[in-house]
Amino acid sequence: MFRSRFVVATVLGLLFLGLLFAAYRFGQIHMQHRMYSMKAMLNFANYSVYASITNDMEKKCYESALIQARATRDLQVRLLADNLRGAGKDPALLAYIKLRDPKLLNMVLSGQIPEEHSFTTTCLYDKLPDKVGEH
Repeated sequence: MFRSRFVVATVLGLLFLGLLFAAYRFGQIHMQHRMYSMKAMLNFANYSVYASITNDMEKKCYESALIQARATRDLQVRLLADNLRGAGKDPALLAYIKLRDPKLLNMVLSGQIPEEHSFTTTCLYDKLPDKVGEH
C-alpha cells in the first residue's frame, strides 16, 4: 500500500514538474515572439521616417527633410527618457549611453526633454523620380 502511494505521488510530482516546465517554455517562446514583433514594428517605423527624409533630400527639399529629422530626433529623446524610467535607470544601460553620448544622458537625466510639436511639411520640387524603396 505504501509503495503504491509512493509511486502515485512520484508520478504526479513528475507530471507536475513536466507541466510546469512546459508552461515556462511556452512563456519564453511567446515573449521572444512578442519581442521580435516589437522590434520589427520599430524597424518599420524607422524605415518609414528615413524613407521620407531621403525622399525629400533627393527632391532637394532640405527644409522639409530637416524638420522631419529634428522631429524624429526629439521623439527618440522622449522615448529614451520614458524607457530609462521604465528600466529603473539600469546602471548598465546608463553606462552604455554615457559612453556613447554623455551630453544626451545628462540632458535626459536632468529632465531637459524636448516637447512634442506637431508639424507639417510640403515639398513642391517634383523633378526627380520618387526613389523610396529602390536600391
